[in-house]
Amino acid sequence: MDAVRAGRRRALRRTRTASGTLLLDMGGVVIPTLFESTAVPGFPAGPTGVDEDYRSVEAGASQERDYWARLAQRRPDLDIGALWRDCSYVRNEVLGLIARLAGRVRVVAFTNDMAHWFGDDWPTRFPAVARFDGVLEAAKMGVLKPDPQAFRAAADALGEDPRRCLFVDDLAANLDGARAAGMAAELFEVTDPAGSVARVARALGLPAEEPRRRRVWSP
Repeated sequence: MDAVRAGRRRALRRTRTASGTLLLDMGGVVIPTLFESTAVPGFPAGPTGVDEDYRSVEAGASQERDYWARLAQRRPDLDIGALWRDCSYVRNEVLGLIARLAGRVRVVAFTNDMAHWFGDDWPTRFPAVARFDGVLEAAKMGVLKPDPQAFRAAADALGEDPRRCLFVDDLAANLDGARAAGMAAELFEVTDPAGSVARVARALGLPAEEPRRRRVWSP
């Protein structure tokens, strides 16, 4: 945990002149969904196919935690928590975006309840979290996404005007909550991580990809 805190302090020093804040959802954006990362036979499709139960999560009628609880009841052979812990990793596309944004925009991880699956020390499981300028957990603030108050509380915690925030999530309902709080919002499509990162980059005024440096020929 000390290494994570030290990384955040270095990141904070880099962003003293940053313009605005990018808030990234963790599960689905920073780390892939289980629908992408697990190879369990018969695992539900979630956003990648036909899954009527997951549609209620996308619409904001149900929390993801409740979706996983229902799945566990239907599939007692599955240990959802263990799958999250064993199959999770940080997307390379997101790591590339964070590197490009260093010092330009403050980057913050904004999760509902990562601690529910990974424990309170979850940032230590993902060393890349040290590259973020901050981490916010809605559950610890007392109100969960997609409630607009969760986004207002996040902005208050960061000392940031919501109008200077861009929130990225894989659930449309969460984007609606962010917009209701005054933030800009961008959908992250888990079936197209590279394209999603490119759209976020454009929304932040960056080219979709870093321009390649021209090679200088010399005899």
